[in-house]
Amino acid sequence: ADFTFINRGDIFTLDINQMSYMQDFRLTYGIREGLYSLDSKTYRPIPAGATGYDLSEDKKIWTFHLRPGCKWSNGDPIRAADYVFSWRRMLEEPGEYSYLFEYIANAKNYKDTYGANSPIDFKTVGIEAPDDLTLRVTLNNPVPYLLDLVAFPPFYPRHEKSMEPFKVMSADGHYSYRNEYTRPPAVVTNGPFVLTRWDFKRRLILEKSETYWDKEHVKSKSVEMVVNDSPLGQYLQYQTGQVDWLADVPGDFAAELKAKGRTDLRSSPAFGTAFLTLLCSPQLPESFGGGKNALADVRVRRALAMAIDKQFIVDNITRMGELPARTYVPPDGTLPGFTWRAGSYDHNSARRYTAEEMRALLARPPGMDGPGLPYNVAEAKRLLADAGYPDGKGFPTFPILFNTESTARAKIAQALENQWKQTLNIDTEVQGLEGKIYHQKTNKKDYVIALVGWFGDYPDASTFTDKYKSTSLQNECDYKSDQYDDLCNRAEKEPDADKRLLMLSQATSMLDDDAPIIPLYHHVNVSMYRDNVFGCETNPRNLTVFKDIRVER
Repeated sequence: ADFTFINRGDIFTLDINQMSYMQDFRLTYGIREGLYSLDSKTYRPIPAGATGYDLSEDKKIWTFHLRPGCKWSNGDPIRAADYVFSWRRMLEEPGEYSYLFEYIANAKNYKDTYGANSPIDFKTVGIEAPDDLTLRVTLNNPVPYLLDLVAFPPFYPRHEKSMEPFKVMSADGHYSYRNEYTRPPAVVTNGPFVLTRWDFKRRLILEKSETYWDKEHVKSKSVEMVVNDSPLGQYLQYQTGQVDWLADVPGDFAAELKAKGRTDLRSSPAFGTAFLTLLCSPQLPESFGGGKNALADVRVRRALAMAIDKQFIVDNITRMGELPARTYVPPDGTLPGFTWRAGSYDHNSARRYTAEEMRALLARPPGMDGPGLPYNVAEAKRLLADAGYPDGKGFPTFPILFNTESTARAKIAQALENQWKQTLNIDTEVQGLEGKIYHQKTNKKDYVIALVGWFGDYPDASTFTDKYKSTSLQNECDYKSDQYDDLCNRAEKEPDADKRLLMLSQATSMLDDDAPIIPLYHHVNVSMYRDNVFGCETNPRNLTVFKDIRVER
C-alpha cells in the first residue's frame, strides 16, 4: 500500500449505529463522508457531501444543499433520502450516539415510541428530503455546532439497497442489519477510499475510490491498516519500515523514546481525559451477587477520589507530560481556537479560572481549594468512616477493570490497588479483559470500577456533559441526578452563550464533586511517523483526514 499504519486497536465495528471507539471512527473517516467533513489543518467543518446550507431566522431550520454528481462506490447517486434513511436508523436501533439526534424536532419522541412499539408518524420528525438534493433539518432549539455534528460519523448517510440482503426482522416488527453489510465485497460507501479487503485480526485494505467527488485531491492510491495487538510488535514493525504510522504509541514505549530524544515521536495535548468510572447503581450487578452497592454512596466515591495520588501516575507511569486532572473537562486552551471557560469553574466559590490558574491549582498541596476533589488522604479516611467503613473495615473487594490492549492502564490499575490499600486499607483486584469483552462489560454496566477515557467529539462543552445525562447510553456509571439533567436540558434551550456556559459549568462541577467518575489525568496524544509522512499530524482531537495522507518514498 502507499500508506500503512497501525490503528489505536483492532476494529470493533464499522456499523455506524454501534460505533463508539476511536479506531472505528478513524477508519470510518477514510471510507465514508457526511454533509460536511473536517479540514486537515484546522479540523473545523468544511463542505463535503453538501455545498452549503440556508439557515432560518430563528436558527432552527437548516436546509442543506447536496453536492450534485456525488456517487456511492457502486456508482449510484447519493440522494438526500440516503441521509434520512441513515438518521432514521439511529433512532430505530439506538446506539451510544443516538442521543445526538435528540436535538432534532420530535426525534426523541419518535425513538421512544418506536421502541415501545407504538411509533408516531416519522413525518413529524424534523428530518426530511424535499427532493434528491435537499435535506431539511428542523431542530428543537438552535444548535450552533450542528456543522461539527454532521461531520461526525453517526450523521453519515448509508446505502439502503446494498444493506437490504442483511436485514433481520424481529418478532416485534423491528429490524436490524447484520454486520456483513459493512464488509467487502458487500459494503457500499461514499468516502475517499473503498474498503476492499478485511482479513480478520490481520489487515484492512482501502483503495482510492474512483467515484468519490473529490478524487483528484486524494493523495494516496491505497491504505493498509495492519492489526497487531502486541505493543512491542507494533514498534518493531515501525522500526523495520513495515508501517509508516503508529496512530497511538503505548505509554511505556513513548516515555522511553521521548527520553532518547526520538524526533519521530510526536505528541500534543489532547481534548480528552483519562478517568475511573464507578457504578453508582443502588444494587450490584448479578455477576457480583447483587445486593447493596457501596459505591452508590457519594461519600465512598469521594473517598476513593481523594485517596489517589495522580501526580505519581503521570510521573511514573504515563510520563508524557500529562496534566493530573481534578476536573473531567480539559482546561482552557487544550483545543486551539476553542475556549472552554466552563471547564475551569468552581461552583463552590462561583469563580472561573484561567488555564494558567487551573494548572497552578492542580499543582497545589493537598487540601487547597479549587475545582474538583483534591488529593487529601485524611479527608478520604474521614469520608469512608462516615460511610460505615472505618479504616476500610467491611468494605467489599471489587475488581478494577481495564482493557489489556493498554499497558499503561494495567500499571495504573496496579497503582490504584496499592494506593487504596495503603491509604484506606481496602482491597481491590486488578482484572484485565480483551477489548471487546471489556467494552461489553462497561456498556452493560456489568462492572463496579473501570479505567476509561473520553475524547471530545466536537468542539463544544456538551460533548462532555451530555454523556452523563440519565438518558444517555454513554452513561456507563448509571449516574442519575435530576439537577444535572435539568442544567443540561436548560443549557440546550438557552440562547445566551454566556448563560449557557455557566449552566454547563455547574453541571461539570457537579460531576467533579459527586464523583461518579474520577478524573486521573488529561490525555496527551502520542503517535510516530517519519519526516516523509504527511497528513497524519498529531492533534488535540486525534482526528485523521485520510484524503490528505501521503508518503514520499
